[in-house]
Amino acid sequence: MAEQGLVTRLDERGIGWLTIDRPDRMNALDGATADRLVATLADWSENPDVRVVVITGVGKAFSTGADIVDMAQAEPPKDAEEAAERAAQTIDGGSDLARAVRDTRVPVIAAVNGAAAGVGASLAIAADLIYASEKAYFLLPFVNIGLMPDGGATATVAAAMGRARAAAVALLGEKLSATDAFEAGLITAVVPPDDLEAVVDTAAGKIAAKPRRAMELTKAALNGSSLAGLEDAFARERSGQIELLQSAEFRSAIAQFSAK
Repeated sequence: MAEQGLVTRLDERGIGWLTIDRPDRMNALDGATADRLVATLADWSENPDVRVVVITGVGKAFSTGADIVDMAQAEPPKDAEEAAERAAQTIDGGSDLARAVRDTRVPVIAAVNGAAAGVGASLAIAADLIYASEKAYFLLPFVNIGLMPDGGATATVAAAMGRARAAAVALLGEKLSATDAFEAGLITAVVPPDDLEAVVDTAAGKIAAKPRRAMELTKAALNGSSLAGLEDAFARERSGQIELLQSAEFRSAIAQFSAK
């Protein structure tokens, strides 16, 4: 079923497929698409017929994060209160995506077919298993436009790569190839582009064939050990990003984007 930028499919094995379908915007996430993704994960988490979930994108991108076009074209806030409210809504949307992936009881697989940038990268990295095409890359570009990583990335990237390499990814704001991401421990595997769907389907099929409760408890235990501080990270990201989303540097970056 396709609706609001997201295609959903639950196959007979219990594999739920979520495909971000906004190729004209490099699968950037507008509010409606993000909300539907979060809602579907919540529904499928409680559905005993769902054994595993796969998230991927249409075309050349997995997701390039928040829709900057929408942000650039929005009417300026009337006052400081409205500006702060909008900033809070923006950061909460990114946190909700990562939280929904973590809170989904069954394993979530990211099939990263192309660019994963901004909160799109945060979404992919929040998954339990991450398979990436050789053409894919990961990018936390937040600092380049006067922001900080969000969507839980300040916790998930450090948990996967270690502090030193996570700092390089977050502070330099440069692309990380799929191969480099694998070598750094950020993702599960790198596969040829034409093989990505088949490899992910095989992995998802193996999980779907195992007892669901065992998968639930294993995921919960791994998250408890490696991501115990995720909610604290969300809180720090929220506080910092609300400030930065109202900064002169970010407003200047958005203005330049809009001018292009």
